[in-house]
Amino acid sequence: MNELTLHSPAKVNLLLSVHGRRNDGFHDLTSVVVALAFGDTLEICLNEGEDSLHCSDELLQLGPENLILRAAAAFRRVTGFDQSFGFRLEKHIPVGAGLGGGSSNASVALKGMNALCGEPLSSDELGKLSAEIGSDCPFFIEQKPALMTGRGERIDVLPAELIELLAGQQLLLFKPDFAVETKWAYSQLIDAAPLYYEAESAAQARLRAFGSEQLGSELLFNSFQAAIGQKFIAISALLGDLRDAGVPCLMSGSGSCCFALLRDSKLDPAEIERRVRSAWGGSVFFIETSILAKETDSVGGGIQ
Repeated sequence: MNELTLHSPAKVNLLLSVHGRRNDGFHDLTSVVVALAFGDTLEICLNEGEDSLHCSDELLQLGPENLILRAAAAFRRVTGFDQSFGFRLEKHIPVGAGLGGGSSNASVALKGMNALCGEPLSSDELGKLSAEIGSDCPFFIEQKPALMTGRGERIDVLPAELIELLAGQQLLLFKPDFAVETKWAYSQLIDAAPLYYEAESAAQARLRAFGSEQLGSELLFNSFQAAIGQKFIAISALLGDLRDAGVPCLMSGSGSCCFALLRDSKLDPAEIERRVRSAWGGSVFFIETSILAKETDSVGGGIQ
């Protein structure tokens, strides 16, 4: 085996409760995260000479700061393998959307390199290594619906009954034609502290409701939504309109992409799309997808 084709899924945060800033500069949070059928495609092969990275999105930075290339360097450092890799990324996840695209790419790259090199690292070791690259990265090692705590590096897979509840649920993703930079989003929380922080006890109450009932609006909360909505009024206005119409919806991550859950929605996808495009314009990113319940490694024939 010298080549892999892997699915690099997007994610949404059904819950993203940020509690406050830590002494190390990170934030403590409680989050329920799910991977999606929608995502990027990453091809990985063994390479001669230096690492190479090609991407379908010409705007994506492909230098050493790219998370895929950082993952390759980290993999060699930890394993001691003197092996270079070639990467080809078919990019579908919008940049700056809060869907975890870069983190997903990095973690899937780690898993692919590990497979091509004979599995020198365990899943736990891959998780620890991915945490060095980014706080969201460990989730994408297993890609199962999970509870994230700490700064996001502690991952606990949800109980089987909750995974079954989430599996295959349809949702809509919609993003305006602007991105929200993660560092700026956190600065809004910091500058207004403690206004947008939520107590950990409140997050635990949301989790208890989620665990005892069906998936519903009691879980959907994002500490960033109100803070970002102060500047990007178009986001808060549209989400308010959809909620008033009976659509469970939320901004995912640090924005700007939002999602709507379809199972309990009082509006059908066509009407939601009409409202989204009416509010944000025709250039909006809009797609229907579903929640993954288990990891899906390969696509299009996969391993060669």
